[in-house]
Amino acid sequence: MNFARAFIPDPVWAAGRVAPLPTRWQGRLLDAWKGAHGKDRRGANVALREVTEKLLQVRIPLDASDAQLCDAAQALADRCASAAERIHEPFALLRHMEAIAEGQGIESPYRCGQPVGPAIARLTCHQWWRRKLRAHHGRAVEAAAIRLGYVRKGREIYCSTDTLQRRIQQNARNHASLENTTATNELGQEYTLAELAAKGPANKAIRRAELMTRIAGFERIARDMGHVGLFMTITCPSRMHRMRTVGPKGAKVVVDNPRWDGTLPRAAQAYLSKVWARIRAKLARLEIGLYGFRIAEPQQDGTPHWHFVVFHEADKVAQVRGAVLVHALRDSPDEPGAHAHRVDFKAIDWDRPDGSGSAAGYIAKYVAKNIDGYRLEADLHGNPALETSARVEAWASTWGIRQFQQVGGPPVGPWRELRRVEALPAGVPAHLVEAHNAVNKLAKFGGQDNAEAAGRVAWDHYVRAQGGVFCGRDYRVKVAQVEQDKLTRYGEQAGPRPIGVETTSVEEWIPESIKAMHPMDRYGFEPLRRTVHWLVESTRHEWVISGRARSNGRVSIGTAQPGPWTRVNNCTEGVSNGHGRTAAASGQVHAGLCGSAHAGAYAGEAIHGARVVPAGGAGGVPGAGETGAGTDHGGAGAGWLQGEELQRWREAHMCGPWVPVRGGGRRKSAHTGGRTGAALAAWLERTVHGPRLPND
Repeated sequence: MNFARAFIPDPVWAAGRVAPLPTRWQGRLLDAWKGAHGKDRRGANVALREVTEKLLQVRIPLDASDAQLCDAAQALADRCASAAERIHEPFALLRHMEAIAEGQGIESPYRCGQPVGPAIARLTCHQWWRRKLRAHHGRAVEAAAIRLGYVRKGREIYCSTDTLQRRIQQNARNHASLENTTATNELGQEYTLAELAAKGPANKAIRRAELMTRIAGFERIARDMGHVGLFMTITCPSRMHRMRTVGPKGAKVVVDNPRWDGTLPRAAQAYLSKVWARIRAKLARLEIGLYGFRIAEPQQDGTPHWHFVVFHEADKVAQVRGAVLVHALRDSPDEPGAHAHRVDFKAIDWDRPDGSGSAAGYIAKYVAKNIDGYRLEADLHGNPALETSARVEAWASTWGIRQFQQVGGPPVGPWRELRRVEALPAGVPAHLVEAHNAVNKLAKFGGQDNAEAAGRVAWDHYVRAQGGVFCGRDYRVKVAQVEQDKLTRYGEQAGPRPIGVETTSVEEWIPESIKAMHPMDRYGFEPLRRTVHWLVESTRHEWVISGRARSNGRVSIGTAQPGPWTRVNNCTEGVSNGHGRTAAASGQVHAGLCGSAHAGAYAGEAIHGARVVPAGGAGGVPGAGETGAGTDHGGAGAGWLQGEELQRWREAHMCGPWVPVRGGGRRKSAHTGGRTGAALAAWLERTVHGPRLPND
């Protein structure tokens, strides 16, 4: 029997491949396919198939806004939480939730050998889903834009416009939430979270000023010690660049790079990290120390490259450059232009008469470009500085790239913690006093105000107090931490929290028993030496969320105050109890709970587990006897059960223990008497939920 093979014309096949995608993306894909189809029919078809396969793995629409991503996260968290009402065996429940995550292209949070409770808690948390969906969706969309050639000079430089718009929406959403949330400390001081955030490194101006302070401090140390400075740039091989620039100077054009192997910015960043790790290892074997800063920024097509400003001993110039060249050109060393463009060195000349040889002055434009565009009019490609900084920030956020990293020297953590220390006790070591003065705006060094030194003095004095630029991990002043006796929202042990600074000193000590023996030299006694551990607590306030402004302008104040905390936790919208949106707040009627006495309790239990009632509180269902949807049931200091404790509470208060049915087969709840369907719903209304209310 002869079978005639059906032939589908390429345009019809291509239209079918892009049909499930949004209209805008259909046009993008078909335009790119038509442009390549005339030159390479098979290559164009393969490229279209690969791109559409990756895009179709993203279940959320490609043109979804940040608000739609948040709504999808809430819906997926609710879907996982509702599975717990049907599946009561922990591992079976976890497998069901993992299938939901895998269907969205999200990796399961469970790791072999760990308890399942924290993984289940994450899969039922809308915040966890929001973070994962933003990363997965954003990277998939950005990868497609790079493959299609939209991320390039002259079109959508550094990142796609879709990514930029979503990032702007996310920042606006976060800012509005901070502005509408009020916190009160133990002194009665009340601020919005936006005001508190503006006092730390989250403020772009403060972040930029701190970076410039540290860079200028390193430069001052280098000049005092007779070291030399070096600017260098390390770029990825040609195979990692989607686009390339060709043509004579003044008439350059951007074209597709035929050598591109599909490498995306995150993989390129990992490559640069590996190269730098090898360079550091080689320099360590040569006993050469570096200190300074590294800045990662995108090229026109989103491929990262690294800028360095580093300082080292004057007689090590050739060895430093040799180590960098060996490893930076290890990949594709013979490609055209590798030695001319992949690595660039520029020595710092501090003796230039025009004063332009400053390391801080040179690196300032890169710092501003990657933060807020301060005092810049345009970038190297002629784009406005503010738009450039916004695109660079969106690029770094999407691909998870760390923009700034210190090289060598002591860490910045103790420096920031010392700024919280108001005064030092008497008798502390001299290096702790020097470090504290270095971060104190009112301190003076050599008769010069630290504030007047514009940041040039503070960091270098702090580094010297810590043991110098080559102190490594043996720096003297460390952040003091204590273990916390509490669990995280996912039921895991909370990490240590900082309480101040600590250091050690060696002092001379004379025991009381021999102090009266004078003169001591007559008896041959010398003062003993002992190590003293110093711990100086820093000033920290305990902040409590006291109100949230709703969309109608009113402020919602919780009936029960949550436990005190010292970090901003932007985890809810529209309610004040900090346990997620209730069914009533989201406009949904779930299991007849809206408006009932247990509506707020159910919303918390569905996401976080059962509420723990303090001693002396009401028993039974948490919050029993209270009214009002969205209230915080259980009283002050109450927590949320997780994992096995949550299962035991549900067995004791809602479902009862699971017992085998006579004759084998499915099991039933002793409390519900095996009721199902309408009978079970009626029983729940009478005993647990309250009557079902109609939709508004």
